[in-house]
Amino acid sequence: MNEDIGVISSMIVQARPEQITIIKTRLEELDGAEVTAEDANGKLVVVLEADTDRQLADTMQKIGEIPGVLGVNLVFHHSEKAN
Repeated sequence: MNEDIGVISSMIVQARPEQITIIKTRLEELDGAEVTAEDANGKLVVVLEADTDRQLADTMQKIGEIPGVLGVNLVFHHSEKAN
């Protein structure tokens, strides 16, 4: 079976605008996460690198559980497979 050897994805995280500063801090504390853009309405573009699809899914769930996060929407996903 081919196993993931690296996963990269991007997502839109919709957050409460009044909590965006603390949410950005929490996001950047997660391994492999980087906030690359934001707007005044609470939308954040997050790039996430992980070792496996499972790790990516777990991190996305953690993002969704951050207080003030209203939604997490995957925009791009790519995984490399070992031969």
